[in-house]
Amino acid sequence: MRSFRRACAAGLALGLLSGSGPARADSIARYDCTIVGTMGLEPIGDRPGHMLVSFQYSCVGTDGLMKGATYTANVASEWENQKGTYLYGAGIHRSPDGYAVAVLTEGKGSVQMKDGAPAISEAAGKVVFRLASGRFAALAGRTVNFTARLVGPGHLVYELTD
Repeated sequence: MRSFRRACAAGLALGLLSGSGPARADSIARYDCTIVGTMGLEPIGDRPGHMLVSFQYSCVGTDGLMKGATYTANVASEWENQKGTYLYGAGIHRSPDGYAVAVLTEGKGSVQMKDGAPAISEAAGKVVFRLASGRFAALAGRTVNFTARLVGPGHLVYELTD
């Protein structure tokens, strides 16, 4: 059960969480993120390996339109062993010259184990910008793709692309 919880934690840490290669031309944002506080890992109890995972994370924009911005978000997902489905997620992108609110519309996650520990954890899906102003105004109403990859304990890279 402990390995499963670690796997879920790693997969969810992606929550919303990009590949670690160079930014692509269609990149809107790349963020360096840290999980804030304790990740909630709750066995649902109806069958082995079925779990609810939730956490908060905080990020700093490292590339793209969101470079220099901060992003704070919350996410929750349901896991069946090493496969997860995101149930909700929302976050706020902030900079001195703009705001944007993104809401998860769909997302899936996975964890691959090696020697009882998460070796690869990633997530992908879509978010919609419900509000965008200032330098982010062009994002208002747009749906974009997200990817996330766990790059260390409690540390992930999150990317938004067209």
